[in-house]
Amino acid sequence: MSQVYDILVVGGGPGGLAAGIYGSRARLSTAVIEKGRPGGQTATTEEIENYPGSFGDVSGPKLMDVFAAHAEHFGTKIIKF
Repeated sequence: MSQVYDILVVGGGPGGLAAGIYGSRARLSTAVIEKGRPGGQTATTEEIENYPGSFGDVSGPKLMDVFAAHAEHFGTKIIKF
């Protein structure tokens, strides 16, 4: 059986994951479709210096893991293809 979503976000970069968080927090069935690792280009960047919420030695992969976990915590389904 197919799943029907209220919101379907194409792209799992920081913006896509944020959209997933807001959709799920609004109690809408939300999925993010991502072809690779959640986080987009940020997930491949080792040194993050000027991103909100990043202090000191946070890496892109670590920050995007937190983003993805945050989205999933609220119920966002991350679909990898």
